[in-house]
Amino acid sequence: MPGAGLRPIDIRRRARAMQQQAIPPFAIFDDYRPTVAITVAIRWLLLCTWLAMINYRAGDTPQLTFNIIGAAVAVANAYVTWRVLAGRPITWRHALGLSSLDLIVITAGLYLDGGFQNRFYVFYYPALLGFSLMFPRRASFIALGTVVALYVLMSLTIEPTLNRELFQEKVLVVRVITMVGIVAAGVLLAMWERARRREAVAAERERAQENLELQRRTQEAELAAVEERGRIAREIHDGVAQSIYMLSLQLETCVDLAESNPSGLSDRLKRLVSLSKESLLEVRHYIFDLKPYLAGEKGLANMVESQVREFRNVAGVTTELEISGPEREVSMPVSTCIYRVTQEALANVFKHAQASRVDVRLEYGNVDVGLEIRDDGLGFDTSTKTTGLGLGNMRQRAAELGGSLALDSTVGQGTRVEIRLPTEAQVPA
Repeated sequence: MPGAGLRPIDIRRRARAMQQQAIPPFAIFDDYRPTVAITVAIRWLLLCTWLAMINYRAGDTPQLTFNIIGAAVAVANAYVTWRVLAGRPITWRHALGLSSLDLIVITAGLYLDGGFQNRFYVFYYPALLGFSLMFPRRASFIALGTVVALYVLMSLTIEPTLNRELFQEKVLVVRVITMVGIVAAGVLLAMWERARRREAVAAERERAQENLELQRRTQEAELAAVEERGRIAREIHDGVAQSIYMLSLQLETCVDLAESNPSGLSDRLKRLVSLSKESLLEVRHYIFDLKPYLAGEKGLANMVESQVREFRNVAGVTTELEISGPEREVSMPVSTCIYRVTQEALANVFKHAQASRVDVRLEYGNVDVGLEIRDDGLGFDTSTKTTGLGLGNMRQRAAELGGSLALDSTVGQGTRVEIRLPTEAQVPA
């Protein structure tokens, strides 16, 4: 059985542990580590290429200045690389600082060495692409506008060949359009990727909710099983175990009487028969509790009929059942309540009433269902003797479902128990 050996406190601890499960990494939208890991690798390649190119046949290139700038970028890139490898969080500030440094260094390099004529402008493309992949659309196009404005300004002011050659103007337009296209592609890719992540997060949350609901139901079933086992153990200890213990003591007494005083053995055996029947009835009640009568396999009338037949066979008391009204389905709580009241009332008749006849009547009304159990036993004074018969439990069951329970008894004239319940009653939440 699921949950065997678990205590209620263990089940509650398990529920708290499941609620503290870690959030999947793809659900954290402010974690820039995956994109930055790609950009730092590309940046190392570009840095090595740039430093090699400016130091190879340097000529008039101010390689000292460029080497210093390249070293600064390398230091910043090494710091971010360390954070990636160490598993440290990388926020938008780290990503913005490194990407902005890329664009500043490229712009400064072009300004110091030829402006439009410098072929290192191609470094703008991967830098702008990396920026657009990491940041929102507005920030990406603001950065693009700034870079384009500075590049056009440099192209018009540093060795201005554009005023003399139409071809150079066309080249500038192509370069600017390429920058715009790269940023637009990066923005579209980022938007598509974030949309996919949102869909994945929504699906993950839905699955998590379904799993939590299934786990909650499983835990409730496990807890109910634990509590039911405890209840049955207590009832067996207080009922059947005590009866069997008394039965064993009586049997020992009978053995002694058979050896010393056989004349008193007959009365003692009669009491033993009554005690054994009482124990058998209690055992049969527990067996009925474990049968699927309340799981919808049998109707209410069949359930009451089975109870009456069992009582008649075990107790040896004449018991008749009358069913009136057209039989129809009733709610599960109503079936459960009538089942328990029938069980409790018949047990009281056997233990206390010393009745020779019991009449049970099940009545289907228009909007309710009623059960009446009447015996011709000893009866009792209802104003004084109201404990020890389970009457409080019966009244509580009826009240919870919006019904009523009536008890009439007179000394020497028997007892009548009647319960009426709405057919569709449910246990209040």
